[in-house]
Amino acid sequence: MNKHLLLVFFSLLFVTAVNADDPGDGFYRVHNLKTGRYVYVTDNTGKINYQAMDADMGAIQLWKDHDRTISDPASVIYLQYKGVSSGGKYYDLQCQGTGVHDIINYYVYLHESKGTYQLYAEGKYLCDNETTDREQGAMGMDRTGDYRRWVSDMIAVDSDEYFGINPSVKYGSRYFQPFFADFGFYPYSDGVKVWYISKIDTACIVISELNNEVIPARTPVIIECSSKYPTNNRIDLKYSYDAGPEDNLLNGVFFNNPNRSKSSNARTEFDPSTMRVLGITSDGKLGYVLSTVKADSKNGKQYLEANQSYLIVGENMPEELPVVTEEEYEVILQERIKASVRDAEMEKLYSVYMISGRKVGDLDKTQLNLLPEGIYIVNNRKYIVEK
Repeated sequence: MNKHLLLVFFSLLFVTAVNADDPGDGFYRVHNLKTGRYVYVTDNTGKINYQAMDADMGAIQLWKDHDRTISDPASVIYLQYKGVSSGGKYYDLQCQGTGVHDIINYYVYLHESKGTYQLYAEGKYLCDNETTDREQGAMGMDRTGDYRRWVSDMIAVDSDEYFGINPSVKYGSRYFQPFFADFGFYPYSDGVKVWYISKIDTACIVISELNNEVIPARTPVIIECSSKYPTNNRIDLKYSYDAGPEDNLLNGVFFNNPNRSKSSNARTEFDPSTMRVLGITSDGKLGYVLSTVKADSKNGKQYLEANQSYLIVGENMPEELPVVTEEEYEVILQERIKASVRDAEMEKLYSVYMISGRKVGDLDKTQLNLLPEGIYIVNNRKYIVEK
């Protein structure tokens, strides 16, 4: 994201109607005081030019409906106190794989004023420019008053401001969601499990359960849900950037913003020759398959969904690969060993002689079983065939 835009964007987040106490470290959602529209970070590019009054704010979307935020990582902002200097207290703010310090190499100052926090950017405030009651707003600089005031709500797993997983894949009575986000988490609701891909086989995909106390941020995973309702699939957000499992073969994508055609970071095109996504195979099994997402009407291309994990495979891999557990994979390997032994037995040749000493020939296992009744010498040992 361009330095000026990022600075101004995060400036708006804490021009908030909250208590005048210093904000604590944590995860927040932000909505406009006047319109009720929530802030979503859906891209990491943009620019703003105050001299020309020109701005590209397509990376920031504003939408109504609190229920929509519950399962969308794009609405989760992390505020982190870093220290104090002559300019006051300074903070870092992070969202969707980006942040103030990461991009502009310094932190931002929050100043309390009349019960709100304000951060100036060249004397301008960002606002919700849309004054009608439509669902989507537009970030801008034209409105005043409550249109440029923003409310922040801390996300807490046991409150109405929770984060719950909305599963997209149903397999029998089980629900799953491929997931990738810029926050760590702990499975809170009963029945919520976390899986990752540990092996890719030409016949299957092997999943392993992640039993860590906290799943680190930016770890692409599969979340098994207890039901189809997000309220029953709550996760407790944690600030953790520890390393995920070394053998995790999943990848993840943050964004899918169709309105940002000039940004290389806004969307990730699905490549059917090397990519697979979680879904249901043609014979009804949970597996990794080709994407069924509707192609873009403008260019005919498919794109990966935002904040989802996906799999990279070799170009000659099957279009469908069923998912198996580590235990199921061990059974598959044992069956392969047995089949290999059987094949070797079938290919082995045996020197066969009549009891009289006349050689019948060098026969394989199948031919040996077709010998007529009698007594033979096979590899220098007596061999009796009875029908």
